[in-house]
Amino acid sequence: MTGNPPVDRTFRPLNKRRFWVWLGGLTGEVLGSFRFEEAVALRRLNRFVVEAEAGGCVLLLHIRNTGRLLDLVYPGARLFFEPRSGGRTRGVIIGVAVDDERAALIDPLTQVRMFEEAWRRGLVGWLKGWRVAGREPLYRGSRIDYLLEGPGGERGLMEAKSAVYLSERGECMYPDTVSERGRRHVDALAAARREGLRAVITFISAHPLCTSFRPCCEVDPVLCDKLRRASMLGVEIWAVKMHLEGGEALLDTAELPIALG
Repeated sequence: MTGNPPVDRTFRPLNKRRFWVWLGGLTGEVLGSFRFEEAVALRRLNRFVVEAEAGGCVLLLHIRNTGRLLDLVYPGARLFFEPRSGGRTRGVIIGVAVDDERAALIDPLTQVRMFEEAWRRGLVGWLKGWRVAGREPLYRGSRIDYLLEGPGGERGLMEAKSAVYLSERGECMYPDTVSERGRRHVDALAAARREGLRAVITFISAHPLCTSFRPCCEVDPVLCDKLRRASMLGVEIWAVKMHLEGGEALLDTAELPIALG
């Protein structure tokens, strides 16, 4: 890629909005802006590396999403990546195009950063007044993403999961492979709720075509059953929808409809 202009890899929170009608609401808050380079996927070598082509050159790209992603990362898929110098790979895959304008945001780290930006701005109503009191606390043998503190000093735990697997009916789903780790997280949060803590599971549904979220019971029926049972105990299950478009991460809604089955 000799001759290309320097790439700005800095995340820049923005305050502008882009609105359209979706599910009856005004949405489209811009959470961040990026400058990506593009490549075409050739094959996924393993859980962490994708072989791709850009400008007539073959390169290796790091992928931080360890899901199967068979409906997104396949030969011929358009990849958006943030380049980096040094190391075995040329960059990190952030998104995958699903049409001429929009892309699924598949990178879990970027998903979480965008979610936290929405939370910081007060766009996530069900977290209003709650703050991050700690990260990755150990609870019942599992590392949970967030230790929460409420406006009155209440404590809680929250786990965030990436959900970019799209069903034929337009549902974002999790997981796309059996997840023993996900099962342990649900068990830990159910235990936290029994002990009087607020317990939350957030599914970041980062595919532009999805209209709702549901657990993928076909892939992991055990996890699906655990989620239903946890919900009955009072564990809160939320889904937020976001996607990439024109080099921007957009929040579609912080309350995507959920069907636990």
